[in-house]
Amino acid sequence: MNLDITKITSCGSDWETNRYTFLQTLKSWRSEIHRNKLYPAVEYADHLQLRFNDILTENIESKSWLENEVKGTFVDNKLVILEKAHQISSQLDKLIDFVKWALKENQEIVNEAKIVKQFVQENIEIKACCNKDKYRGKGYILIPDNKLSVYKIYLYDLSINWSINDPVEYLEMTLLRSIPVEMVNQSLEELMNEFVINSSTLFDPMIYICKTELDFPFKETMFPVIKEKLLSSVNGIEPYL
Repeated sequence: MNLDITKITSCGSDWETNRYTFLQTLKSWRSEIHRNKLYPAVEYADHLQLRFNDILTENIESKSWLENEVKGTFVDNKLVILEKAHQISSQLDKLIDFVKWALKENQEIVNEAKIVKQFVQENIEIKACCNKDKYRGKGYILIPDNKLSVYKIYLYDLSINWSINDPVEYLEMTLLRSIPVEMVNQSLEELMNEFVINSSTLFDPMIYICKTELDFPFKETMFPVIKEKLLSSVNGIEPYL
């Protein structure tokens, strides 16, 4: 389902084959999105858009440098363009044309995914089960899986990825319990309070409850989007009360 970007942007490759390969990949991504399965297709498409923009910038700069630096030599008052430089320039033109075309095609996938993702975000509510502020970096969240008709209780833990130049925050999520909806005869708030009382994992933890009526695929759509919204709430970007 992923795409070898280096292979399809290699100078000297078969550009018609590259276009076919690229379109087949986009077709598989679009098929997933049309079934309301956002991930990993949306991640691949977003990453591809960034990489293509970088490749386009790099090769436009390379072509500009080539045109400025390779002046040719005068022989019998005629300008002789170096054959090697001409071949490179021709391949760069083909690469640039391909990338511009691919960016436009891929942007359509990105736009479709954004529409689905926005709809999911707007139909998910995450609220805190407490009336006071406290440490939010670690706690519990209850999430409904409407496909399976169960409530899932997760332990979340805010972490930082230091392996890249700019540290990135992310949530580690551990599934602790799955409870069939039909077995719950109390409010979700009461359910979580009871869970915390009978759990010795954390002291006075932050507790969130996710509410939604959507039954989109859980692993490919609901869970990733909920994690994003939860991270915003944990960081105070979105209201938590």
